[in-house]
Amino acid sequence: MKKIFYVVWLIFALIHPSYATTSSLNPDEKQVAIHIKEMTCQLCVYLVNKELRDIDGVISTKANFKDRVVTIVAKQSVDNQQLMKAIHKLKYTPEILSQQP
Repeated sequence: MKKIFYVVWLIFALIHPSYATTSSLNPDEKQVAIHIKEMTCQLCVYLVNKELRDIDGVISTKANFKDRVVTIVAKQSVDNQQLMKAIHKLKYTPEILSQQP
């Protein structure tokens, strides 16, 4: 029975990767989704990921130029304004879509 549960969970996590990410957050972590209208190519994705990962306390980032959204997992102590400032530094316009504790 456990094997079936894990197989179902794995399939669900592959279909809905945000579920796998949010369910594995520690209490001292948060997930922030930010829309960036100027992120239109793979170079943009690289630059956004690089800039955000340079912030102390950012655990991971995943940018997608098709949706123009970057999802950030960071410690609770990381201020959203730090994230916005890093994106502004690239001359992009960030807009916070969601935040989960």
